[in-house]
Amino acid sequence: MPFDITLYLKWRLADVIAIVVLFVLNIFVASFKPFERQFFINDLSISHPFAERERVNSYELLVFSTIVPFIVILLYCILFRFKRNENRYYLLWISMVGLVLSLNITALVTNYLKNWFGRPRPDFISRCIPKDNTPNDVLVLAKDVCTTDNLDRLYDGFRSCPSGHSSESFTGLGYLFYFLKGQLRVDLPQNGLYRKLISFIPLMGAALIALSRTQDYRHHFTDVFLGSFIGLIISREVYKHYFSLESESKYSILPYGAYCQDGFDETENESYKLLDSNRLNPSSEADANQETRATSMV
Repeated sequence: MPFDITLYLKWRLADVIAIVVLFVLNIFVASFKPFERQFFINDLSISHPFAERERVNSYELLVFSTIVPFIVILLYCILFRFKRNENRYYLLWISMVGLVLSLNITALVTNYLKNWFGRPRPDFISRCIPKDNTPNDVLVLAKDVCTTDNLDRLYDGFRSCPSGHSSESFTGLGYLFYFLKGQLRVDLPQNGLYRKLISFIPLMGAALIALSRTQDYRHHFTDVFLGSFIGLIISREVYKHYFSLESESKYSILPYGAYCQDGFDETENESYKLLDSNRLNPSSEADANQETRATSMV
């Protein structure tokens, strides 16, 4: 079977390859030893107790930031959108590629910055367990004063900024926010306010996860703010790569690789169909319309 560049572009196979590359790079970057920044042992901002039980642990973060958006998008595509199966599958596939791509980009950026900044966590002194004779108001290094045998926990204490829970939650749930915002077309004046309220639910969940990190004394507020900002920006930019952010656009419902032939009437789901090979670029439609208008004026 000959190679079909149209199918390659439409189904975003290059982005799938990018996901694999990013995943491997993230494993490599996350294993780096963080920068060990100097600290005062009497610094109250890093003297909080170490929480053995987190309010949202790493496994629960995976559920909320990845599995929940996956399930919501899956159910939406199956139950509420499009009678034609090819449209369901295409919307589902592109939406999932965007979700996983945004999560992998965020993870790589976050882990890189964590190791580069080397900021001590609020519970760092509890991780370090400094020597009794360590002087106050003197900058020291962990290798000189810390007595803990749990080196993994100690090194992780230098990965406070930015907050990974915040960035990942605002990426996954932020992507879900943009997905619901586009599919429900919340900005159209004829649609009810309840649609906008529904679309904001994921952001509320992401905010709760992010703030829980300050309650566990795993992160400073600035760490949470930066992580949330990173996650929300990346989710927006990745989503914008596949869908329009404008509710008036047909590409707020179907990705840029698809075409709505008969307009935007949501009751006419049969009118949605995939683009043929010469309609992959949405700008081609605008060019064609301009050419038609120019011809009619001659």
